[in-house]
Amino acid sequence: LFSKIANKLFVKKYKSGIHKTASIAEDITVGENCYIGSNVSIGSNCIIGENCIIHSNVSIYDGVAIGRNVIIHSGAVIGADGFGYSKDENGDVEKFPHIGGVVICDNVEIGANSCIDRGALGNTIINAGVKIDNLVHIAHNVVIEKNCFIIANSMIGGSTYIGENTWIAPSVSILQQLKIGKNVTVGVAAVVTKSIPDNEIWMGTPAVKNDIFKSRQAILNKLFVTGG
Repeated sequence: LFSKIANKLFVKKYKSGIHKTASIAEDITVGENCYIGSNVSIGSNCIIGENCIIHSNVSIYDGVAIGRNVIIHSGAVIGADGFGYSKDENGDVEKFPHIGGVVICDNVEIGANSCIDRGALGNTIINAGVKIDNLVHIAHNVVIEKNCFIIANSMIGGSTYIGENTWIAPSVSILQQLKIGKNVTVGVAAVVTKSIPDNEIWMGTPAVKNDIFKSRQAILNKLFVTGG
């Protein structure tokens, strides 16, 4: 209730419009009541739904689709190429083409200086209600289901799937091609190297289920703090 009152009384309301310094491709679609701030760059073939707020210095590459009521904070980059390379028959490094897009659904908020890469062949998808903090990196072809929280300085590896209502704590690293279930909590600074089932809490480096983590910590405490 307090949050609703404070939002109503004290949060700045942005007047719809496009700032004169924004660089906007001619073929994009922008919904009603959108605010696009200074020095924003939006590439071609993009769609932006109604009631969106895009703060200054955001870069949105070609082919990005953004739903309604989305907030993107300053410095975020949406739709850059993912980090994908392979070696040819001569051993030379060749860049893998990233011809997919990014789909951001309704009611998503993306923090300052976060990066969401475009898909390689398919799309990177951020589903409705997801909240992404500052300085988060989301790699190519990641799918994040509804109402997840991805907190500051976390990294989600390519082609990872995250189920709905999952909480990724600060500075978590999740390796590529993993499946994280729904209603999962991943603890601060965990390094996730394995898929996680639904409804579990994982912690540590490498991350393990919470009861295993606590048992290991108890053993370490006994050995090194209490002297065995």
